[in-house]
Amino acid sequence: MQPKWKQMIGTGRYIAFFSLFALFIVQDKLQDHITLFQYFDEGAALLFVPLLCWHLIRGSRMFNLTRENVLFFVSLAVFFSCGWAGHVLHGYQPLSAALKDAYVNMKFFLAAGAGYLLFYDGRSSRNRGPEAERETAFPFGELKRRLFPVLYGVSCLFFVLSILDAVFHIFSNDTRGGLPAVKLFYSAQTNLVGICVLLCAMLLWYWGEDRTASENPLIQNNRVLRYLRSLGVVVPLVLLSAVMFSTLRAKSVGAIACIILVCLFVLRRREKPSRMMKIFFFAVLAFAAAAGIYQVFRYYYQMGMESARAVLTVAAPFVAWDHFPFGCGWATFGSAFSGEPYSPVYGMYRMSGVWGLSPGWHQFVSDTYWPMVLAETGYFGLAALLCSLCMFARKIWRLRVHPASFASALLPFLYLFISSTSESAFANPLAVPMAFWIGFLFAEYAASPVSAAQKCANAHKCANAKTSRT
Repeated sequence: MQPKWKQMIGTGRYIAFFSLFALFIVQDKLQDHITLFQYFDEGAALLFVPLLCWHLIRGSRMFNLTRENVLFFVSLAVFFSCGWAGHVLHGYQPLSAALKDAYVNMKFFLAAGAGYLLFYDGRSSRNRGPEAERETAFPFGELKRRLFPVLYGVSCLFFVLSILDAVFHIFSNDTRGGLPAVKLFYSAQTNLVGICVLLCAMLLWYWGEDRTASENPLIQNNRVLRYLRSLGVVVPLVLLSAVMFSTLRAKSVGAIACIILVCLFVLRRREKPSRMMKIFFFAVLAFAAAAGIYQVFRYYYQMGMESARAVLTVAAPFVAWDHFPFGCGWATFGSAFSGEPYSPVYGMYRMSGVWGLSPGWHQFVSDTYWPMVLAETGYFGLAALLCSLCMFARKIWRLRVHPASFASALLPFLYLFISSTSESAFANPLAVPMAFWIGFLFAEYAASPVSAAQKCANAHKCANAKTSRT
């Protein structure tokens, strides 16, 4: 029997998971009525600090000092420092704006760390017995069984609401090309697409488990749930893909292509896809490529210097070169905090007259991601961030021993790269729940027997290497 305080911690983590899951989905609507919810994603990422302190007090082994981890933390520190060096050297924006922008640019990594530490049960250095480790292990399997009906219900609800909205215009009258562009109760279509990608990623965690549905008593005793579980995750994935497509956003087609890509080359890599599946995949891929090319043509050629996105992209290399090597500092270019207070950099490069970048109306000031990173942190900061993301991708790659978890973490990571061409991506509020989910999967991997065996193998390799040197 576990002590009561350990049972309370386990129950608290259950409540925290489902509470965060629900609030992430409805945050966009709640912040219209309650101002405090505008900062909910930042607050969720900030959970990293108390969780880190808790594990330090317990003496937990959170990670090993491998070359990969050291390079990740060092490159992330260089990226963070470059923005502050530019701020100190040039002083274009007040300290309050720079603090906000610096935190927003780090919250993706903080959220991933928070998701990892919240569910990580590393063996304490003060009590390393196997019994203690078994007592504190978080029951991922139990959470998995309880979460599936919720995901299935939300997927069906979104699909029904999107049909009703397209026909009766319940939530909005937005149109694109004469067709209704569904966004449900979200402020923009891109927010709905991001939430659907998160739900799809969580559903991919269940891939391949439809044959073991009878082992779950909750599903076994319910005829409806037993039938739905027998259909697997394909049905809700199709429903959510239809919802994303109804937004008529180019990135939604890219997201659907990523789902098919992950399913074919990660989850079904040992099975030869049928001819119809290949045709369907290449058709979706061609459609996504055509939509992307059209967006590039529209924003960078047809609209030219009247497009805020094109102006930010073209100007960023010149701004970074003129402020070499650390850039112009946080909250000065391409970020949400560069509009209020208005950054003098826009006036210096004659960008203040562009529609969407003016002092009175700067709605498109954060319409890109990579130009913002390049201009604010310089070429060194951009290289450091790319190195950090590569190390983060390597951590995702380690999940490949569990194909479902690997696919579940890979999908949102790929989507963020797609969205980085047209929004702030890794600094966007939607990046926080995606990073939190990836961190959750890291914690599950750390608790798996495969991870433990791999750590033992690495320890033996290090010991053999030291012996051979001596």
